[in-house]
Amino acid sequence: MGIVHSVKKKGSPFLKSTLILFSVILVFFFTKPAMAETRSIDELRHSVVRIICYGLDGGMYTGSGFAVGSNEPVRHIVTNYHVVEPNLKGVTILLSKEDQINAVVIAYDKVKDIAVLELAQDLYKRPPMELGNSEETIASQDVYALGFPGDADLIDDTPSGDPDDVTITRGIISKISTQGGRGIFQVDVSINSGNSGGPLLNEHGQVIGINTFVVTTASGINGAVKIEELIPILESRGIEYLKANEGEKKTNSNLLWLILGIACFGILILAAAVMLFVLLLRNKRKKPDHSAALSQKPIIKGLSGYFAGQVIELNQSDLKIGRDAKQCQLVYPLSMEEISRQHCTIYFDKHSQSFVIEDHSTNGTYLQSGERIPEGKVTQLRPGDRFYLSSRENMFEVCWER
Repeated sequence: MGIVHSVKKKGSPFLKSTLILFSVILVFFFTKPAMAETRSIDELRHSVVRIICYGLDGGMYTGSGFAVGSNEPVRHIVTNYHVVEPNLKGVTILLSKEDQINAVVIAYDKVKDIAVLELAQDLYKRPPMELGNSEETIASQDVYALGFPGDADLIDDTPSGDPDDVTITRGIISKISTQGGRGIFQVDVSINSGNSGGPLLNEHGQVIGINTFVVTTASGINGAVKIEELIPILESRGIEYLKANEGEKKTNSNLLWLILGIACFGILILAAAVMLFVLLLRNKRKKPDHSAALSQKPIIKGLSGYFAGQVIELNQSDLKIGRDAKQCQLVYPLSMEEISRQHCTIYFDKHSQSFVIEDHSTNGTYLQSGERIPEGKVTQLRPGDRFYLSSRENMFEVCWER
């Protein structure tokens, strides 16, 4: 501290600035970057849940799923479509024999055999899983399948949902292929009926697939859908998720730090030269910043109701809103009958730089003023305009996002 004080009293601005920059360089070289905490494969069992589907035929069907989101608590679970197919309105998450949370199927893809569930309440102590990059996966790579056992635990009236009962089986990627328009990992990991919908992990604990099917006529041939098939479904619904940071690789760490160190040293020399030049010219006035304005993105924001707080970017394609998951990208639960199956369509017209909405509903789409948008007629909206579906409880706003 004594050295710093003497500089303040006797040193020049150039010397002070140089000392500060030199200190920054020392901190850079001797401080390691903060890394996200890595969980072991065993700890990841707490991110796996048991799914119960009460079928329309009176039967009870079980499967597995895993938590997705940006942090804890979570509200969304990923599983296979065939796990919830017996009754899309009869799905719960089993925490214990006395504790179940109702879930709504908000998105599904029959071809890819993927379903996304939204829980009726926040779920704690089930941290979201990190989604990896299955494109970097190669044959013979070690993988782990997590899920709840199937028929073996159905001796009791209700199966277990405790993380300690999640099974972990290890195997390898046998083959990478495409089946029925979806990316598939063929694995020799043991998968039974209860494992369906559970995560397939790489050695870093990242989800690279969803355990999906078993070939019963052969031994050691099972399949998992690539995790890349899930990403578009999550993004179209505005569901946040953790993505693996592919840049943090130990093999490149030392080289990266060397390059950054050289760059920092170069910046130090350049900054010193610039400061010396400024001092010689005695130019103490600050120059205005003429940098270009940040680009803007057209978005739609949910202000109330089911999509409150969600932000969806409007690209050049249409965004259809309604209850029909086959036709719409922003999908309400089927139970919300005041919303039509295809309620309205909204998009951003790049040429006119305006938002355009068209109503297709029975109960109507309205401007904030209460004026109903004529059915089938294209109506332009300005940034900041609001509209709602059927009632003000389903309010949206169109605007720009910087």
